[in-house]
Amino acid sequence: MKKFIMMGMAVLLLLGVLAGCSDTKTDATGSKENKKAASAKPAKMLTKEEFDKMLSNPKKYKGAKVDFYAQVFVDPEKDDKGTYLQAFTKPENGEGNVIIGIDDPNLDVKVDDVIHVVGKVKDSFSGENAFGGKIEAPVIVADKIEKSDYVTAFAPALKTVDINKEQDQHGYKMKLTKLEIAENETRIYYEINNTTKDKVEFYDFNAKLVAGNKQYDIKDDTLNYPENQSEILPGVKTQGMLVYPKLDQTSGTLKLNMEVSSENYDLEFHPFQFEIKY
Repeated sequence: MKKFIMMGMAVLLLLGVLAGCSDTKTDATGSKENKKAASAKPAKMLTKEEFDKMLSNPKKYKGAKVDFYAQVFVDPEKDDKGTYLQAFTKPENGEGNVIIGIDDPNLDVKVDDVIHVVGKVKDSFSGENAFGGKIEAPVIVADKIEKSDYVTAFAPALKTVDINKEQDQHGYKMKLTKLEIAENETRIYYEINNTTKDKVEFYDFNAKLVAGNKQYDIKDDTLNYPENQSEILPGVKTQGMLVYPKLDQTSGTLKLNMEVSSENYDLEFHPFQFEIKY
């Protein structure tokens, strides 16, 4: 179940930070210095394991540096001082809720964007979700926020195989370019080049992947990836990605069966069949 926090009070908490409030004093020459500068140790960058622990106990890690990916899940709030976000660090499960502020009121980020964040743990914020349940989330003050993508952030390839195999039926050209095996999924990238005079069709849900004696259908939960085009007009080239579950074996031969069609019923098309060694 996704956890939603009302942003208002978290924004107020961040405002003081982004306004430059700090624990300072003025020396005899009139210059300002941080009272703790002389004794404070450099902030530590949290490891992945420490970051996961921080999500449930932010106060313990106040001041620690963080470098992580997240996916924005509510509309960002902005004012003259900055931009304020809520994001999931574990979007596949709707978990790892964090509140992020950065002193950039012009940050170009929207709902569903995947972001790379570098910053520090400022505090912990308690609030209620949409069902009245109490939840706690870390408050992160970001030094840098950059847009990223779902593959880079949450499903990096552990193994990549260049395929570069093309088949042609009546000018309907199907090419497989690359295989990526990630921890929890398998991705096959393809290109379609319609050099015929008619519209051609490819519906990815009919593409079956076979490894050994097991058949895989494409995953249903692929909302984080661009949608594949199914109807391709004459003269159009398009690219797409087929996302399958994790394979049971780490090496071997895959067989991919891809059904295609054309609005020209005088042309007989057979499924494109590819073998991929990995």
